[in-house]
Amino acid sequence: MSKDAHSAVKNSVASIAAQVTNLLVGLISSVYVARVLGKEQLGIYSWALGVMAIAMSLAHAGIDNVIIRDVARKKDQSHQYLLSAFLAKAVTSSISYIAIIAYFKARQYTGLQLAVGYLLCSTVITEGFNSSCRAVLTGIERQDATATVSVLSNLLRVFLVIMLVQHGYNILAVAWVTVIVSVLVLAVHVGVIARLVGGSWRPSIGAIRHLVVTGWTFLATTFFIGIYDRADYIMLDYFKGVGAVGIYGAAYRIIEIIAIMVLSASFALFPIVSRRVESSEDAYGRALQRSMKYITIMGLPLCVGVCLLSKQLMTGLYGSKFAASGPCLALLVWARIGAFTSLPGQQGVIARNAQLSLIAPHAIRAILNVSLNMYLIPRYGPMGAAASMVVAENIYYVLIYLMCFRGPERFSVWGIYGRPALATLVMAFVVLLLRPFGIILATIGGIITYGMMVPVFRLLDPEDKKILSALVKEFKGGKAVPG
Repeated sequence: MSKDAHSAVKNSVASIAAQVTNLLVGLISSVYVARVLGKEQLGIYSWALGVMAIAMSLAHAGIDNVIIRDVARKKDQSHQYLLSAFLAKAVTSSISYIAIIAYFKARQYTGLQLAVGYLLCSTVITEGFNSSCRAVLTGIERQDATATVSVLSNLLRVFLVIMLVQHGYNILAVAWVTVIVSVLVLAVHVGVIARLVGGSWRPSIGAIRHLVVTGWTFLATTFFIGIYDRADYIMLDYFKGVGAVGIYGAAYRIIEIIAIMVLSASFALFPIVSRRVESSEDAYGRALQRSMKYITIMGLPLCVGVCLLSKQLMTGLYGSKFAASGPCLALLVWARIGAFTSLPGQQGVIARNAQLSLIAPHAIRAILNVSLNMYLIPRYGPMGAAASMVVAENIYYVLIYLMCFRGPERFSVWGIYGRPALATLVMAFVVLLLRPFGIILATIGGIITYGMMVPVFRLLDPEDKKILSALVKEFKGGKAVPG
């Protein structure tokens, strides 16, 4: 097995396992907070996170993708890139926080909502630094280290949140825990990087200039992503109040678990794709096609299963007060279908330094989503926000395919989706049959059925089987097969 294949699997597995663990642990915290404090306070917390996410899209200055790409090629300059990123983000984060203060004053927020908003949004600075640390660790292909830090910190955060809520504290205490843990994670990240990477801890004017000059091409994209991802939270609060944000945020928590699996696998492949762009277009194309294929095989049945079991899932987790989150989740999940093929290809576009072509689709998606939200949210509340996201997201995937995928990123729609879709249809039939008997039985039946359909519809070709066999030998200590 090749070094790249080993790195991709090691980092993908570590990252996905960590992110799923974090989201599941976070889900426990979210469920507990929702059941004890109610949808209003959960809505305040979700709203504040939405404001913070939009601010962070500017505070990050678009430089994290540059760090990953460049550190993957120049590992000995990791410290230089990190400190240079810290200096650049100190400026952009401060500007973003000033903008948040101006927004809160313009809206005339008061009381608990204002306090939570100010507190959570203060993490724009520390989370900006943490993001750069994660970018460096991804560039040196040590996402296992990032995964360990994130899991331990989230376990600590959730433990503290549950303990405080159990003792009668409100959502403000939850916000304080989030801030404190963010600071602790930053200290640990810096310590881990210092241990893993040698070199001088000295920023460079040249590196800062390079990050800023190159990063601006990512900045517009990340800003439009931030608007698209969280504008619905802000508009739900404006038109319907924080209770509606709580209903929508509960459903979105499940969507984040799906999205993070795709993102983690895609980012694990990014350093490899960045290197292959410089060596062989054929190798680069194969890496993209296989990553799209594997992510689709994993993600398509997951989305369909969540859709079919959404009502039982939300009421079982959050209780009857969140029954309206079930239909919202069933609709929202269809905004993620195209991500299974789009994200690896977008990483490829970035790796060959053609990221400017991504700006237009992201801008159209953000503008369309905000426009639809303005029309649909006042009429349909959380369901309107979900519908807006589904329409905007899938139009965006089509635009990415037509406008940005020019070379090896272009794929056959049937070749990627065809067989997994057929296997998923059989799985969906079984889930529907078993759904009246409970979510656990339906889930188990669906997983078994899909596993049986993998060989029936030949989802894995001989090369896939060779790679899997080599991976098994590699991790058992056997002799690696060239790949």
